[in-house]
Amino acid sequence: MSNLKDGLITIAAAAAGAGVALAMMSIGQTPALAGVMGIAVFVVGSNLQDVYIRAADRAAHRKELLALKRADLILSDLLAQGAERHVSEIERLEAGFSEGENRLGSEVKMFETLMRQFAESMVKRIQGVEETQMQASAETKRIEQRLSQMRAPVAAANAPVVVAQAAPKAEMLDIIQRALIDNRVDLHVQPIVALPQRKLKFYEALTRLRTPDGRTIMPAQYLGVAEEAGLMSTVDNLLLFRSVQFIRRLTARQRDVGVFCNVSLASLTDGNFFPQFVDFMRAHRDLVDQIVFEMPQSAYAAMGAGEEASVAELAKLGFAFSMDRVTSVDFDMAALRRCGVRFVKISPQVLLNPETRMAGGIAIEDLKPLLARHGVALIGEKIETERQVVDLLDFEIDYGQGFLFGEPRPLKDDQVETPARPEAAAAPAQPAGMTALFQAKAPRRAAG
Repeated sequence: MSNLKDGLITIAAAAAGAGVALAMMSIGQTPALAGVMGIAVFVVGSNLQDVYIRAADRAAHRKELLALKRADLILSDLLAQGAERHVSEIERLEAGFSEGENRLGSEVKMFETLMRQFAESMVKRIQGVEETQMQASAETKRIEQRLSQMRAPVAAANAPVVVAQAAPKAEMLDIIQRALIDNRVDLHVQPIVALPQRKLKFYEALTRLRTPDGRTIMPAQYLGVAEEAGLMSTVDNLLLFRSVQFIRRLTARQRDVGVFCNVSLASLTDGNFFPQFVDFMRAHRDLVDQIVFEMPQSAYAAMGAGEEASVAELAKLGFAFSMDRVTSVDFDMAALRRCGVRFVKISPQVLLNPETRMAGGIAIEDLKPLLARHGVALIGEKIETERQVVDLLDFEIDYGQGFLFGEPRPLKDDQVETPARPEAAAAPAQPAGMTALFQAKAPRRAAG
């Protein structure tokens, strides 16, 4: 197109030069002058052609330059937006990493503080126990010396009975203290399944103490002594921290599985333990749907204003509570609601007992609808046979727990699956000093 325009301009210039030459000749000018003028007009026309071409080129170049500038602006905007998104993503990742690092740091710091305070309290308690034992030993020697001097047959017969009754309790207290100091406190877990599907929904975390030779001491054997010695807050402390660690590992695979964590009534009023307990749980509020604090029915019945305030403080953070070891279904639903109770565990022996009745003569079959109206789930605990499952399903229980679904098993660092039922094994030989603690072995029952 440009070449065509150039050709037309050249022809027009030549035509104009020829026209000028003819016009000058027509008015009497000489052919030479007319030719010169025609050539001059042609040259001027050609120069005008060059001027036009250069102007057109400049206009085209300006147009291309503007297009390039617009493209550069668009590209710059795109790069800036990409850089902003990249920086925002980096900041988000750094914030997440920093939050995780801070949370881990706070956990470690909290654990170090609790362990330091635990060690200090244990030293004081051991010193007090040792002093008490020394005093008792001195008193015993004094009595023995007096009895030996009196040589009275009746007194001589009664002296060994006093020592025999005191020895198991003192020995158990020493075992508990040494187990806590030497970190021989194990976390056992027992599955809780949804019924009738039997899908795993929770674990119950249980503490077990070990003797130096590896024998397990059950809660029924040490709880009374530990409570009397004021050591239950220490046991609860270890159970809580290890339960949180277990949940952190567990939720990496199963986000919808929670843990029932036992807590003692004494811990709720422990001025040293409970404030740190609340701070620790406040730092782990992301676990409100996965940690359920559990106490027996007798603990709820014995609560005073201080214990209820402590429970309310945990409930305010969003944590739920459970009631187990139920012996009476005459529930005060308003009190359960104030305490944040969302689960009630009842054994088949209570639910299937024909004499079990609720307040006002209400049938036991109406228990589940009553609990459901108040947002409380019903768990059948200590289930050991399929027949019990069939009978309990008539009560529309939500969950089941017991040896039928899995025994409490010690938790290993890499174990988060449902504990399998162990094979029967021969009991190890009992050490001489432990005979009194393990000689009365009860038949196997579901733990809780």
